[in-house]
Amino acid sequence: MLADPEGGAFCVMEEREAYTGTGPIAALPLDSADPARDAEFWGWLSDWTPATGVAPRTLRHPSGRGPLLELCPEPAPKRPGAKNPIHLDVRLEPDDDPDAVAAGISARGGEEFFSDWGESPWRVFRDPSGNELCVAPAVGAGA
Repeated sequence: MLADPEGGAFCVMEEREAYTGTGPIAALPLDSADPARDAEFWGWLSDWTPATGVAPRTLRHPSGRGPLLELCPEPAPKRPGAKNPIHLDVRLEPDDDPDAVAAGISARGGEEFFSDWGESPWRVFRDPSGNELCVAPAVGAGA
């Protein structure tokens, strides 16, 4: 395990068949209390599809290109109030209704998170496992 200058952990891995075509960033590992449940959540939110990977549940962009999203069993429950060092951002499409997306996140076990990060054009949520994510407006919609 390695760390960047700010202490963020990352791995340099040997070449694996699962990472063919991913580019220089092979995978985005996300700690998950329930990888099957979270794969359904992230698949719905991102339109990414199940893929073969190293983690119990893996998603990939439908084009088959780019990094994998690997939902890994979390080593320990998240601490209340602790901010994740890494979080994912999702950008809405022009036809998406932000309030309907927020309701869908809530219906699937996520929650809106009202942070003290200051004013921003995006909304902050937690997925069902407590990972922070930002939902950004569509391009041209206040982005």
